Amino acid sequence: MFTEVEHQRNGLDLIKIDNDRAKIVFSNYGARIVSWKYEDNNIVLGNVVEADEFYFENPFYFGASVGRYGGRIEEGRFELDGKSYQLEQNDPPHHLHGGPQGMNRHFFDYEIKDDNGGFIQIIFTTTLKAAEDHYPGDIKVKIIHTYDIDNRWTIEYAAEATETTLFNPTNHVYFNLNRDNKEIDNHYLSSSDLKVHLLNDKNLPSVDDVVDLNALSDHQPISFKEIFDNEETPLHAQIEKYQGLDHPFTIGDELIVENKQFLLKMETDMPNVVVFTFNETNNWDSDMNIYKPHSGFTLEAQSLPNDINLLGEEAPSILRKGDAFFSKTTYQIIEKSE
Repeated sequence: MFTEVEHQRNGLDLIKIDNDRAKIVFSNYGARIVSWKYEDNNIVLGNVVEADEFYFENPFYFGASVGRYGGRIEEGRFELDGKSYQLEQNDPPHHLHGGPQGMNRHFFDYEIKDDNGGFIQIIFTTTLKAAEDHYPGDIKVKIIHTYDIDNRWTIEYAAEATETTLFNPTNHVYFNLNRDNKEIDNHYLSSSDLKVHLLNDKNLPSVDDVVDLNALSDHQPISFKEIFDNEETPLHAQIEKYQGLDHPFTIGDELIVENKQFLLKMETDMPNVVVFTFNETNNWDSDMNIYKPHSGFTLEAQSLPNDINLLGEEAPSILRKGDAFFSKTTYQIIEKSE
């Protein structure tokens, strides 16, 4: 494997890793994944050629590291250690993905470590400041992207805070395993535990109101199309409302998503995975917006959105002053044999 750095305009760098069969590209802007190409198939949505124009204005969080807080916080409000906080309501009336000053907008410092063939790491670092995003305390954040010879992409998050605060990071990558990036309805999901948390009328999840996808069908895996079309479940009304999934999942030890050609394996130590099927693609008025509904799906490993208001002091997203945060998520792409 070898690495190349391309300096584009506007301070954006592309860090390109090539292991002959696969190529993966990251950026210092948002510590994001830009491209993951397996031979002739780009399995994530993004833009390498015009990255310095593409990523600054689009509203879709393509491949970005998201935080402090992935997902919504109801009305941007929460209480922590007896104090009340009001965040920016950038997804009215809610706070979404850390707000306008979230990690997706940060230029990260970075260094590259090469294991001489086994794997390559990009170590991104930044500081999230209370004065900018209005959460309590500053957080020093380290995000490590590792790519290895087995076509495994691993994200590790490490953080420490100056005050007790919230930290619920994720990566907003969009996958599509189809060679022509056609709609992802033909992708199949499987896990030993596969439950969907239903949303209320405010687009916020419930802790206990769930649908067991493994019980929807007498077979596994289950396709996105089957999930979309099944009318015998409380999930159906929500899929009609949102034109697809935008829901937190609970999974078992691993989640597999596959089509006829490829298998994507995900493992994470985070309690939930938000699956969003890119339902609305028209809210970016740009010539670069070539995307159709259901042209990608996210697998965002994180704590349950709005957990601070659902679970209070028991919320997994609480990061105590002096504690060290660590989380690890791995995605592996496997080509199926003919």
